[in-house]
Amino acid sequence: MRRLFLLTLFLLVASTGWSQDSQTVEHLFKVFYYDKDSIRIDIPENEHTSTKLTGFMVHKAKIVIFGDKAKTELTNTDNLFIEVMDTIQLKPQFFRVMKMKVKKGNREATCWSNSPLGVKDSSNDFIPTTLYPIKENIYRIDIKDLPKGHYFVMYQEGLSTLMEPYDFDK
Repeated sequence: MRRLFLLTLFLLVASTGWSQDSQTVEHLFKVFYYDKDSIRIDIPENEHTSTKLTGFMVHKAKIVIFGDKAKTELTNTDNLFIEVMDTIQLKPQFFRVMKMKVKKGNREATCWSNSPLGVKDSSNDFIPTTLYPIKENIYRIDIKDLPKGHYFVMYQEGLSTLMEPYDFDK
């Protein structure tokens, strides 16, 4: 009876572990561009990220992307496209392009800051951009005037930030 119980428990744990490994992560949005041959190229989400809170009286919330360079370099395109997979939760006006600074071999940007005078939900790292609707769930961002540097696209509504950073170098 004990062997049957242990065998059943083992099979249950093994099948649960297998089913978790076979699941795919559903993204709430994707970022892509078109190359010179009009082929869609998805920018991969950077999974090597972290958040940190700095400061004593003035706190800054920062996103840190490990490494001093992005895997994707955009040189022959003027536009980025955002495909919103979850149109119920995500609103286009809260997508942001952030400029990153290289510090200690990593790239980082400030999402928001907090001081005794209040909270500021944007920073100097935020690049003002306009999203132009293309289709029901696809938007275009013009990046031709961005200077050379490190950037990423994220979703930030108020102080909450969706941690799906899509980084690129230009």
